[in-house]
Amino acid sequence: MLVLGNVPLPAWAQAADAPSAPTVLSAAPGLDGEGVMAAPAASPPAFNYALGLLVSNGPDYAGGGSRKTGLRPAWAIEYGRFRVSSSRGSAFLGHGLSPRESGASATLARSDQFNLSASLRIDRGRDESDAPILTGLPSVRATLRGRLSAGYALTPRWSLGAGLSQDILGRDGGAQWTTSVGYTWPLSEQTRMSFGAGATFADRTYLRSHFGVPAGGVGALPAFDPGAGLYSVDGGVEVMSALNRQWVALAAVRASQLRGDARRSPLTIEPTGYSVSLGLAYRCCR
Repeated sequence: MLVLGNVPLPAWAQAADAPSAPTVLSAAPGLDGEGVMAAPAASPPAFNYALGLLVSNGPDYAGGGSRKTGLRPAWAIEYGRFRVSSSRGSAFLGHGLSPRESGASATLARSDQFNLSASLRIDRGRDESDAPILTGLPSVRATLRGRLSAGYALTPRWSLGAGLSQDILGRDGGAQWTTSVGYTWPLSEQTRMSFGAGATFADRTYLRSHFGVPAGGVGALPAFDPGAGLYSVDGGVEVMSALNRQWVALAAVRASQLRGDARRSPLTIEPTGYSVSLGLAYRCCR
């Protein structure tokens, strides 16, 4: 899902498993097309990392009526085709406005226009302590999700993306399908602004665990059994600026709107939500 912030709106909210954004412009003294420091003419080092802090504010859960603010470390390690990162840590390595999920990923195929990657991440789920309205409802169990992602550059600035995510432990996490379109606008040699919009679909298993209310539950909410389909649309803007060769700052705003049965769920208090993020990180060795 894409979210402006923890990007899933359900998420833009949302990953380290997303494909890298296409190069937007030829290398410049400040940032390259992905909003990172320009690499020298020779092949860049195979090993890169970023370490920083990210402060964010967003809904307590998708559709929730309360908000929460958090400060957390954001990190990413990249070696050749492989990358491991915390939630949104991948953003600091310049991988564009795409879902930021923690996890490990590998690039399966890459060309000037096309990128295909596979990833694994831990989905921490949800429990009744996340919001008062969830009291008495079954918890969404933590699980391991596998994801296959693809990206295609239509032009040097426009790109398309798609991804399929599946709960591979069979813990009622179900499957999600995301689609997105992005545009990158160079503000200066050091700063790039990225715009993105997308939609997220899910199967019945996912929607039942996240937006369903079982019959005969403890709480006062009416029973609700959602079906599969489109459940979220989202959009966002992200600005990344190279302060110098090593330090990079990031700011992002994302908005999402629940659709279909997710919007009609008794658990949905605010169908439209937004999140904001600010971050600063040290990078080496691009």
